[in-house]
Amino acid sequence: MSRVGKKLITLPAQVQLSYDNKANVVTAKGGLGELTQTLNSCISLQINGTEVNVLVKDENEKFQRAIWGTSRAIIQNMVTGVSTGFKRVLELNGVGFKMELVGPKLTLYIGFSHPVIVEVPAAVKLTLAKNVLSGESIDNQLIGNFFSTIHNMKKCDVYKQKGFKFPGRFYRKKVVKKSK
Repeated sequence: MSRVGKKLITLPAQVQLSYDNKANVVTAKGGLGELTQTLNSCISLQINGTEVNVLVKDENEKFQRAIWGTSRAIIQNMVTGVSTGFKRVLELNGVGFKMELVGPKLTLYIGFSHPVIVEVPAAVKLTLAKNVLSGESIDNQLIGNFFSTIHNMKKCDVYKQKGFKFPGRFYRKKVVKKSK
């Protein structure tokens, strides 16, 4: 039994959730925009006013139990996204490392022989203040993947602490081996 899948989703006042049984598509509309997601064929929704219940065909089947909680979390993120949105912050540390934001392109100077140019998705709004990159979007999966892709280009070095860091996350600093 999925503990996450059994939880009810409560809809805020400004959010409308619609579900198409035949196509198995759920759509969330809110003050910030609209998101659409196609669900697995074993998942169905039951909408009762401001409460949404996610159901599966067979609770005893392993795959359906696994996808149950995932589908509920995706729908909850859609509701949260169209009502309040999601924010991510990433900072770049290191001598000579810098970022430039020009239109829909982010240029990174992170120690390679060439600048790295990253195309910014249209649904993500970025702001850049010196070495801190902030982003907002209604799609949690899109903004999370975008920021993790940038983070993985130059992860924080364990010795010099140079590279991309998510603020609030612990990064271990190793002590350099001392010569005898």
